[in-house]
Amino acid sequence: PPSAVTIDEPFWMSVTEVTNEQYNRFDPDHNTRYINQHHKDHTRPGYEANRPEQPVARISWDEAMAFCDWLSEEIAMPCLLPSEAQWEWACRAGAETPFFYGDLDTDFSVYANLADESIKLLAVAGVDPQPIPNPNQYQAFVPKDGRFNDGESIVTEVGKYQPNPWGLLDMHGNVAEWTRSSFTPYPYVEDDGRNDPDCRENKVVRGGSWRDRPFRATASYRLHYKPYQKVFNVGFRVIIPAGASERVTIAKQD
Repeated sequence: PPSAVTIDEPFWMSVTEVTNEQYNRFDPDHNTRYINQHHKDHTRPGYEANRPEQPVARISWDEAMAFCDWLSEEIAMPCLLPSEAQWEWACRAGAETPFFYGDLDTDFSVYANLADESIKLLAVAGVDPQPIPNPNQYQAFVPKDGRFNDGESIVTEVGKYQPNPWGLLDMHGNVAEWTRSSFTPYPYVEDDGRNDPDCRENKVVRGGSWRDRPFRATASYRLHYKPYQKVFNVGFRVIIPAGASERVTIAKQD
């Protein structure tokens, strides 16, 4: 249900989702791997999802939290996953509509990488697999909003689509994003334990991904996974409390 929330303290948020290149500085062995093609004979592993500028995925909540701890030490500022409230506030950027750019019938193709007409390119055939021209419903079986075409069949490099009014990119689509919050019923209460890092309840994922239709990618839609799950279309971005960054800047100037 709708829940009124107050954001008491300002914060900085990373403009894009954390990329493979950035995450590999923390864990050089991580591999986001590939997105499976359909109807092929597996002479190739699929479409690549591990390019440097693609958002990192197959990262558990535990690993995202560990990255934040590592980055905090690297830059001498506290880095965190955003809470659900912080994420939604940043995503909406003042909008009251389901997306910062409109509603479920708005053409999202210049704003977000979601499940659209182009996802049918996952249906391939042949020894050198190529997309099937005009695949039928059994070949192109991934649910999609076929009214629009964002030009990408799977996850793409960060920052390709237009930002929201606050300059944040890919808040809807591309990869869904871990938040700091546990999947606790609303109304949202900041200090009821849902944001306790030691809580092992399911963790909330926001924003939807390239494989989700618009209704699963709105500013308010909640998904959840176990904190140890590594999900193929889930990544994350980080925040820094604004007051902390100001204190560090002053200390460095001194």
